[in-house]
Amino acid sequence: MKFASILFATTLFAASSANALECSAENNKLYSIDLDYSATLQDLIDEASRLQKPVVYLNPGLFTIDPGKPIVLKKGVSLKGNRESPSIISVKNKNDTGTIEVYKDNLAWSIQDIVFENVNIQVQEHKNEDETAILGNLFFNGGRGSVVAKYGEKLYIDGNVFLRDEAHAGHYKLPSYNTTNAGIMFQTQKNSVVSNNIFGMDLRKMDNLFPHVSQQLQAPLKNLKFIHECLGRELTNEQGYLASGLQLYGTNDITIKENILNATFPDTKPISQDHGISVVGGNQTYITQNFIAGWQIADFGGAVRFTSAVDGYVISNYLANTGVMMYAAVHADYKQVSNMIVHNNFFYRFLGNDFAAPEELDGWLYEGITFFDFYTARLNYTIRPPIWNSSVPISPWGWNIVVSDNKFGASEGVDPNVISLGNLDPKEGRFDRKNCYVTEPLVSGSKNAEVVPLLWRQSYENGFFSKNGGKIPKKTVHHTDDDLNDQIPAHIRNLPVPEFWKAFSLKNDTIPMITPDTPCFSKL
Repeated sequence: MKFASILFATTLFAASSANALECSAENNKLYSIDLDYSATLQDLIDEASRLQKPVVYLNPGLFTIDPGKPIVLKKGVSLKGNRESPSIISVKNKNDTGTIEVYKDNLAWSIQDIVFENVNIQVQEHKNEDETAILGNLFFNGGRGSVVAKYGEKLYIDGNVFLRDEAHAGHYKLPSYNTTNAGIMFQTQKNSVVSNNIFGMDLRKMDNLFPHVSQQLQAPLKNLKFIHECLGRELTNEQGYLASGLQLYGTNDITIKENILNATFPDTKPISQDHGISVVGGNQTYITQNFIAGWQIADFGGAVRFTSAVDGYVISNYLANTGVMMYAAVHADYKQVSNMIVHNNFFYRFLGNDFAAPEELDGWLYEGITFFDFYTARLNYTIRPPIWNSSVPISPWGWNIVVSDNKFGASEGVDPNVISLGNLDPKEGRFDRKNCYVTEPLVSGSKNAEVVPLLWRQSYENGFFSKNGGKIPKKTVHHTDDDLNDQIPAHIRNLPVPEFWKAFSLKNDTIPMITPDTPCFSKL
């Protein structure tokens, strides 16, 4: 009987085949039965918890659960799929979302090697200090978040693939905590790591990824390839409709490293987006060595947005047509933006004026690196919209903003981005001349043309434009000659930018990527 393919054991034992399942009618019978296994799976978890058996194993096959009855992963129990062929947990109606709910008293649990189709994982708030893990899973269309964790710690999310199709894309221009559409959502989570995951994909280009990702990602990618090519699960090729890869609210000590966040469909058509990584009211956020592409630079967009956050580190990332934004606003617990370090990142712009911001907003929110204080620009939030001209008051809420040794480039015919200080107090920003252009500068032929200009309080040169028609920031005296290397924490200093970019070409395969090792323009 089908239940027999769900096992629990005290030792690491699971039925497995010597080779992955082939695309054959006989093998695919495992995935053709569409019965409700909610009670069966829950009974096995309950029994494993009662008998203190540590793992419930899933054999290859399709296990459908009732979205109205969350599967509760109880104390002492982990859940593990088959390593050779997919173990799929799904729901009958693809407009619903099922849930695996991790019980608050469960200690040292893991969820590993499973395909979740319209099913998410929700981790109840807890106070235990055991390490917990979500490893090597494949997620399709996980409701407002494929992994939702709150008020916990020591959660490790590694080697997973998070996908979302157009039918489950977000439709809110201003998404809220309850209406968003993300891969991972953390609420008041602390001391956790999100590493080595993929967020979003074009399945037609799946094979391009295999040579450039780690061994941990090979298993979920193999499952994806099998489901896409063998099972007829009606997967659309475009699986990059996440509004956000990660959303963090009130978090502390979160590391986000070595992930691929791919939302490149805006290269060819507009979609509803929020931010690649959104950090609201966060402390100690380490964003290092990620590839982030396609979250457009816009009011609601960008690779990384910090809203009223402190101690944020964006180090050694490859950012394609997207940017880093630091905003002081009132929808976090506090207004300040302080001790923010943006260092050794590669910014590559490939979309032109057809995706530009409206003229009245251009320059404040839409640059490669941006600070802006909404609270002060709205006269303490007493008017809307904000003031968008050079009369905006100087912010009292931005402190120690360090931007050092970043590289900026652009494809042919497109102006490279600049660094927007917004309404930052110049005494609170430290921007070195090692922020340089690697392709043709915004103003070629001028002295120090390779140094990325600083835009402050919407001040542009009158009557002067780039060769592509872009506005030129007025020269400021805000660059520093200080060595800013001591601002970078030692454990994330001198990190290389990973080679994930080699798997991608952009704008409908017409724009090649360029290496982050490209030297500054003046040294070519």
